[in-house]
Amino acid sequence: MAVGTQLGLLLWKNFTFRRRQRIQLAIEILWPLFLFLILISVRRSHPPFKQHECHFPNKALPSAGTLPWLQGIICNMNNPCFRHPTAGEAPGVVGNFDGSM
Repeated sequence: MAVGTQLGLLLWKNFTFRRRQRIQLAIEILWPLFLFLILISVRRSHPPFKQHECHFPNKALPSAGTLPWLQGIICNMNNPCFRHPTAGEAPGVVGNFDGSM
């Protein structure tokens, strides 16, 4: 038996079984449609906007030591976004935390 025929018979059997339970069938059909309509309404109410590239300041990892790691967390609490690359993003620069004390 071909795969298409088997799939068709399986779908027919599933629909026949579901047709006997009308309320469950209605819920199974309407619930995804309802969720999809919610997604469409959210998308229309908040259209996408163009935003520039974000460059975030460097933050030390815990392996750099406890003090530099805590300084990176506390000093960059608001997580600013810059339009241009920050100082630590220069090619060949591994880290700029030497003068962090």
